[in-house]
Amino acid sequence: MGSSKIYVGCTLTVSLPDRSFVNLKELKLSYREKGKGEALIFIHGMGGDSGNWKTQYEVFSQRYRVIGWDAPGYGESDKWKIDIPSTGDYAMLIMNFMDALKIRSAHLVGHSYGAIMVMALYRSFRDRVLSFTLAEPVTGGGTTSFEERCSSIQVRERELDDLGSEGFARLHVPRSCSPSADPEIIKQGVEIAKQLNPEGYLTQFRSLLHANIFEWTIRPRIPSMIVGGENDGTAQLSEINKIFNSLPGSEKYIIPDIGHMIYLEYPERFNRLLDKFLKKV
Repeated sequence: MGSSKIYVGCTLTVSLPDRSFVNLKELKLSYREKGKGEALIFIHGMGGDSGNWKTQYEVFSQRYRVIGWDAPGYGESDKWKIDIPSTGDYAMLIMNFMDALKIRSAHLVGHSYGAIMVMALYRSFRDRVLSFTLAEPVTGGGTTSFEERCSSIQVRERELDDLGSEGFARLHVPRSCSPSADPEIIKQGVEIAKQLNPEGYLTQFRSLLHANIFEWTIRPRIPSMIVGGENDGTAQLSEINKIFNSLPGSEKYIIPDIGHMIYLEYPERFNRLLDKFLKKV
């Protein structure tokens, strides 16, 4: 792959692959796919969807079968039939999703809460994962008291009810970006986030508040990488370091001048790290 493709800039005009659909026993999921080769699956975090990975489809589809799923309640995927799915529920669903697409094993990239899902999948089904990358992983609310979790959930429910999806996006996306983020990048982030389905989002938020990444971390027996953002107020560097220390042998990189939207703020920096990592696998 030529370097001209890896150093993709924020202003590059690329089109998203159309959504496809797969029917599982539990529910129907939507996803996007581009390219052929070993599977490279991107698992989004809170408030995102398969549309997050615009430049990643373009860059990595030259060598991989690049797939971005829409978690239940996101994109055009069905919603969970339970109020608080566990991280293990997500891991099992991702495995079933892979089965439906006839993917025996894959490179996995999880962002934010998606990173906890990736760890749960690896811990539970190690032979299904070729490598994993945790992009700005969070620890989950399971490290706090039950009372704190319930309070945080109630606050978020009221906020989303008061603001609606678009107002919620306009409030939170700027907070998720670096202070020096290009206004156009913030605008793109708002366009992605305002499409969230409140019910689907809150179901995942409840799950996140009861999740704990340290229940799933283990010494990796495959190539693994953790990537943080210098100005990330959500996946803070202190937490990144704790997660890194729980995964002996992993690689760790901190990208300068980005907040929590690693796929939008200087995506060429993330793409370059991921490409270098995958070439060693």
